[in-house]
Amino acid sequence: MASAPALSASSRLAAAVHRHSPVPLHHQIKIAVLQGVEQGWLQPGEQLPRERELAQALGVSLAPVRQAMADLTKEGYVDRTRGKGTFIRDRKLVEKIQILGSFHDSVSRQGLNATVKVLSSEFARPPHLVAAALALRGHEAWCLRRLAHLDGDPLALLTAWLPPRYARGVSGEDLGGGSLYEALARVHGVEMTSADSVVEVDRARLDQAELLGLAPGSPVLRVIGTTRDQQSRPVEYSDVLYRPERFRFAIESRRITPASQASSQTPTQTPIQTNSQTNSQTHPPGGASRRRQGPGGSHGQ
Repeated sequence: MASAPALSASSRLAAAVHRHSPVPLHHQIKIAVLQGVEQGWLQPGEQLPRERELAQALGVSLAPVRQAMADLTKEGYVDRTRGKGTFIRDRKLVEKIQILGSFHDSVSRQGLNATVKVLSSEFARPPHLVAAALALRGHEAWCLRRLAHLDGDPLALLTAWLPPRYARGVSGEDLGGGSLYEALARVHGVEMTSADSVVEVDRARLDQAELLGLAPGSPVLRVIGTTRDQQSRPVEYSDVLYRPERFRFAIESRRITPASQASSQTPTQTPIQTNSQTNSQTHPPGGASRRRQGPGGSHGQ
C-alpha cells in the first residue's frame, strides 16, 4: 500500500491555527512555526510559504501573517530576504557546559567560524561580587569585554574580570581572533582546570540589548562563573550573555550513589587525573551550581 503524501508546511501550519480561538492569530502562527522547527518538519534553511500564500492557506488576512513573520525575524528564528522570501534560521549552537574551555574552542568544534570584537580592555574597580570571587586585595582588576558574531549577527557578549597582573603580556594580544585561555597559558603558564558556574535567565539592559541586537528587557541566557588554575587559584570571573534563540546547553549528569561516593573517598597513592566529563547542571536564579572540570570547553573566554 502506498504511503500517504507528506503534508505541506502550509497544511501543517493551517492545522495549528484556529481563527475562533481567543489567542491572537499572529501569536498562533508564530507558535506553529516554532513547533514545526522543534518537531523537525520545518528544517534550517527551508523557505516558508509566501505571506499571501500562507494567509490564503490559513484563511486569515495578511496582517497577522506579517506580524508573525516580523516577530520571528526580530527574535532570530527566521531570516527575511527581500525578493527571495522567509527562511528558517540555522540550528542553534550547542554549548557543552560540562567541559571547560574557551568560547573560540566551543564554536570551532562545531565547524563554525565566529568573529569576536574587543569592545574594551581596561583597569577598573570591580563590583564587590567580582572582587570577592577573585580574592582581590587591591582596588582594580583587568576587565575585558568582547562581542561575538556569526554571519554578521551578534551571538554573545563576553565580559571577563581578572587580577591585574594577568594583563601583562596578554592585553596586547589579539584577543578578538584568539583565545584568552591560550594567551594566559602561553604568557603566564596558567592552565584553567575548574570552574563554578551558574546558568540563569536574565533580561538585557539597554546597553546590552543594543550590542546583542535585541529589544531592551528581552530575555537572555546568562552564564556567570569563577574559573581556577592548576593550583586552584581564582583567575577569571566571567559573565556571558547569550542570545537565547541561537544557543542551547547540553548537560551531562550522573547520580551519586552511596557506593560511588564511598569509592571516591577512598585514599589512593596515585595522582588524581581530571577528565573533561564532570557533572554540570543549569540553574535558575537562587539555586545552587556545580563545578565543571577538565580541559576543552564551554562558557570560558
